[in-house]
Amino acid sequence: MADIINDGDYSALLPLLRFNLRENSGECACSAFSQEQLLLLLGKHSGDVNAASYEGLLIKAKCDSVSLPDGISLPDGRNYWLALARLYRPARSRNIPRAEEAV
Repeated sequence: MADIINDGDYSALLPLLRFNLRENSGECACSAFSQEQLLLLLGKHSGDVNAASYEGLLIKAKCDSVSLPDGISLPDGRNYWLALARLYRPARSRNIPRAEEAV
């Protein structure tokens, strides 16, 4: 794992990734990822901040709603995180090769 995490390679990208994931901002009271986890995300995606942001936001979109016995329920932030993830979702469309080129 030490070969994946190299602070010198991706440390300059951490502020942008933190911004994209809304880490340490006023929008979210909690910080879901440690610096090591952020570096792992960047390493997994070879320094592609958009791809790392997309995966990180999908992780944050886990269902975390709470229902209390007295009928009070607190909604989750799933839709918020999924909406942010759509900003960084990679394009899935590609040109289809011609039949003679697909050989």
